[in-house]
Amino acid sequence: MANTVSKEDHAADELHGEMDVTDRKFVAAIGRAFEILRAFKPGEGPMGNAELSAATKLPKPTVSRLTHTLTRLGYLNHLEGAGRYEPSPSILALGYCVLSNMKVRQLAGDYMQQLAEHSGATIGLASRDRLSMIYVAMRNGSTLRTMHLDVGSRAAMETSALGRAFLAGISPEEREYFYGHFARTHGAKWPDLKSRIENCIAQVQERGFCMVDGEWQRDTRAVAAPIISPDGQMVMAMNCAAPTFHITPDKLEQDCGPRLAHLCRGLATMLAS
Repeated sequence: MANTVSKEDHAADELHGEMDVTDRKFVAAIGRAFEILRAFKPGEGPMGNAELSAATKLPKPTVSRLTHTLTRLGYLNHLEGAGRYEPSPSILALGYCVLSNMKVRQLAGDYMQQLAEHSGATIGLASRDRLSMIYVAMRNGSTLRTMHLDVGSRAAMETSALGRAFLAGISPEEREYFYGHFARTHGAKWPDLKSRIENCIAQVQERGFCMVDGEWQRDTRAVAAPIISPDGQMVMAMNCAAPTFHITPDKLEQDCGPRLAHLCRGLATMLAS
């Protein structure tokens, strides 16, 4: 499961009008269909063609043809009374196939639970999805769910410990690809944000993990570490996160962080076998 910058990333850029791509094998119609599916967000409910057109920046006639096709294929449900669409359970078959075949997820489960119970926090394993991180596994160390996150939840790459650990795990050349996007998104705020990202990267290089306190989500602090496959083709990240009232910075830095970094290095070694 490669997480480095690829032709697919540049193709996604093209769909959003940011970059010219000359890959003759790329089927734009398929790419646009997946853009429709990606436009639906957890908790936001069904969407009509006009909303999907605005979210994907695709012409409304194109969206209309795609939603019709995806409905016929069983990936969307058409709510006729409301004139809107929603993802159907058939999409879960695609996601389940990915999760069930993800080796690192299988290897990490028991260790994540042990660390969750030790820390009383939430331990999450995430992979990159374009410019964000998406959780592929989650373990909670308390009978009270302290973090409202689950598999499929996202974290902003540039402001979360999880995302910054990922950025620390990729090459400087690949990092520049993301920096270019962040610079355009954040404008005048980018230099200060970049400095904080670079500080986290230095933390990972020095002690194997980084900490972010209240930056991605207010009143939440977390430590995170990268997981880098032996061949360098897969980079993921794992975090230990909790509300600020639940865990102290010292506990994260002196106890949870080192344990997390040790776990991630061990998982990277196991991936070689």
